[in-house]
Amino acid sequence: MTTAVVIREADTIWHEAGGWFDARWHFSFDRYRDPEQMGVGPLRVFNDDRIVAGAEWPLHPHQDIESLTYVVEGRFLHADSLGNNGRLVPGAAQVMTFSHDGDLHSEKNGSPG
Repeated sequence: MTTAVVIREADTIWHEAGGWFDARWHFSFDRYRDPEQMGVGPLRVFNDDRIVAGAEWPLHPHQDIESLTYVVEGRFLHADSLGNNGRLVPGAAQVMTFSHDGDLHSEKNGSPG
């Protein structure tokens, strides 16, 4: 079985802005629900999030998922309930596996501007 590749123009991808962040959610996520955009295979969430300098998503839970973060520009600070803390620079990637019991993590734009 072959899956067709559909190219979506930027203005057709869900846009969410919250003052301290600007995001494009490619698949159904949070308030965005589209039964035609539920992911590809095991990939369920694909977000392009941009966070203003110094802004932070505080500790929040996830369970039974793997998360991949790729930094395009700026600095990214990570902390989690497993004691992992770090700074990612442009071109760096990070993978986190959240357990069945659930884990907490936070994300912050560590750039000065």
